Amino acid sequence: MRRTFQGYLRAVRNPVFRRFWLGMMVSRCGSAFTVVALSWLVLDLARPRELGLVLLCSGLPILVCGPVAGRLLDRCPVRLLLGWDNALRGLLIAVLPVLHHFGSLGVTHICVAAAASAALAAVSEVAEGVLVPRLIDDEDLESANSLISVNWELAYIAGPPAAGFLVGTAGIGAALAVDAVSFAVMSLLCFGLPELSATAGAGPARPAFALLARCPAAVVLTLCAAGFLFLSGVTDLLYPVYARNVLHDGALAYGVLLGAAGAGGLCGVLCGLPLFLRLPAWARLPAVIAAGVPALAGLAATSSLPVAAALVAVASFLWGPFYAIERSLFQRAVPDDVRGQVTGARAAVTSLGFPLGSAAGGVLLSGSVSSAVIALAVAYLVLALGGSVRSEAAALR
Repeated sequence: MRRTFQGYLRAVRNPVFRRFWLGMMVSRCGSAFTVVALSWLVLDLARPRELGLVLLCSGLPILVCGPVAGRLLDRCPVRLLLGWDNALRGLLIAVLPVLHHFGSLGVTHICVAAAASAALAAVSEVAEGVLVPRLIDDEDLESANSLISVNWELAYIAGPPAAGFLVGTAGIGAALAVDAVSFAVMSLLCFGLPELSATAGAGPARPAFALLARCPAAVVLTLCAAGFLFLSGVTDLLYPVYARNVLHDGALAYGVLLGAAGAGGLCGVLCGLPLFLRLPAWARLPAVIAAGVPALAGLAATSSLPVAAALVAVASFLWGPFYAIERSLFQRAVPDDVRGQVTGARAAVTSLGFPLGSAAGGVLLSGSVSSAVIALAVAYLVLALGGSVRSEAAALR
């Protein structure tokens, strides 16, 4: 454990990584404001159907823009790409409260802003996977990726409640303004990065998906990540259904389960990683996927809120290190000269996982919740025990 925490310290003492990491933390928390504020804004203007359309516009652009962003990150100055990405997203978000103030805002404007912002965001999404290996020594890769995961956990825990409070007290415009400011801060931090050398012209001129296909280990890890996101989509949908139909405590129980998941995940990202780094490299990914299964399965045997919250916290803690471990394996498997393109192709594939999982969860949870919990636990085990995942991960030793 000491070595992992020393890795955290070495990562945050790296001034370039620290600047990028802090900027992403600000940006992620600001984006959480946007999700809540736009949801309320659309529901004020229209109906849930239109909200679904806005969310769709926020999710689809990565399918096309992920590979494009990856190629740009391999060929162009990284600090300029990141700086302009966040500056333009800040402007897009800042326009919305102005239009709302003058009564000119419609759902079409929100859809366009959501789609354009998501297209630009592909640069930052892919950059997380591309920059870390350029900035951090290989021995500290898991620690640095774990710190990147902390940003998501903090945004998940702190962002929505703060946004809800701000929307309720100061209005939707204030929440959107906070997000615009967060993008401006990230933009300034990125423009202040040193000139990070691109791998200009070094990589082969092939389509990103073809480059991904030529790296079998990266393909398996991409499919594994997509599968884990798929199951995470089902799991996230499980919590409100479980709170209502099993715990019979509605929104309060749902909030407690979400809080337990967030707290457990954050602790797992920081403190759970050393548990799995003791294992051989080929065994880490299957182990982290399977580790949370017993706690998840335990939900089928209880209707007590404290017990359910404890089980959710334990499962989230044990699953917390997944992204740090999986991303580090992926980064080591891909040559630096094509890492941007391959990471962009990977982002396009994995982006389908969560929404497809949420859709599948709606079908699975329409019947018995206990049966759905058992089926979900078995699915995690199948993903963990897949022979292809283990064999390809073993190739990365």
